[in-house]
Amino acid sequence: MVHLSGFSLLFVAIISYKLGRWITSRVYFLHHYHIPSPVTGGLLFSVLFALLDVFFGFNVEWNFGLRDDLLLIFFCTVGLNARFRLLVSGGKTLVVLFFVIFGFLILQNTVGILTAIGIGDQPIHGLLAGTISMAGGHGTAISWGTFLEAEGYHQATEFGLMAATMGLIMGGLLGGPVAHALIKKNNLCPSQADTKGFTILESVETRQIKLCMQQILNVILLISVCIVLGKWLNSYLRAEGIVMPTYLPVLLIAITFINLSDLMNYPFNEQFINLFGDICLEMFITISLMSLNLIQLAHSAMPAFIIVMVQSLVICTFAYWIMFRAAGKDYDASLISAGFIGLGLGATPVGLANVSALAHRFGPSPKAYLIVPLLGSVFTDTLNAVILQGFLSLSIFH
Repeated sequence: MVHLSGFSLLFVAIISYKLGRWITSRVYFLHHYHIPSPVTGGLLFSVLFALLDVFFGFNVEWNFGLRDDLLLIFFCTVGLNARFRLLVSGGKTLVVLFFVIFGFLILQNTVGILTAIGIGDQPIHGLLAGTISMAGGHGTAISWGTFLEAEGYHQATEFGLMAATMGLIMGGLLGGPVAHALIKKNNLCPSQADTKGFTILESVETRQIKLCMQQILNVILLISVCIVLGKWLNSYLRAEGIVMPTYLPVLLIAITFINLSDLMNYPFNEQFINLFGDICLEMFITISLMSLNLIQLAHSAMPAFIIVMVQSLVICTFAYWIMFRAAGKDYDASLISAGFIGLGLGATPVGLANVSALAHRFGPSPKAYLIVPLLGSVFTDTLNAVILQGFLSLSIFH
């Protein structure tokens, strides 16, 4: 038994990420379709750990405290980039996408339930492999799984986590190819007007930034304050019966702080914020995927696998024909569609990883970087809670 936590976990994650980046750069399919390096490296290591377990009895005990902190830091940096002036510039698109997301969440649950019934499985598994684990991700799967188990649905958490894990993989694999097809078919490229003053062409590994110690400390202090206040707010809301992912209050507080700093003309180093956020995003996804228990999934995941495959087909079709058009039918819309697939099947970080991989290849899209996290957090999480309550009131769940 090997225990991985803290710096030992970070060490393995960095090795996994670097190996994934090396393989991705040399395998045509992976780099041509913009498969994120964390997906390649994380899945490779999860297979390696599974083989070590089967043939040598080598087990790993995971402590995910570091991974959870990386997620909070990442969403804090996302909030620190969400300035109201940018939000206003994308206002019309956001209004349209609000209703598109609402319709899609209903569709995703409907598809999940009908597929579960069609293969002779429990309808609740369709809901668990619907917006609970797909659009909601691991955190929502745990929250709702625990609730449903208390209501008498056995192993709801385990099933939800299996579906969320499969969705995370599919979200990272499918977003790039769909956006690539849209870009090539419609001959799309970034708008010079939209990208003026916004540069993300350098990858995380090669980006050059100018910093001083005080700038770094100011950003770290701001992130720390946002996370501490966000955790406190989340605890208070839970005590009042309002359950939401921990990162959401952190995100909202970061948005508030950065816009207040703009009003007071007190700037923070945006380059360091973006770089810090990118690093945390890459490490979070790498840890999440390399820690998959593939043996456990192989024993009991067939119903979840079938439902997730159907969900993958539905979301790719929806992104290609509906989301792309609703988002404006331009270059930004193609990246938003890729991000939508990532967040709609796995998690918002996967959606942003899809956007990042495409942006580094074809050019920046500040609009996608703004809209995708809003779709995945503010819109999806808020609407999901309401929609799930509506579905659970149906007679098939009583």
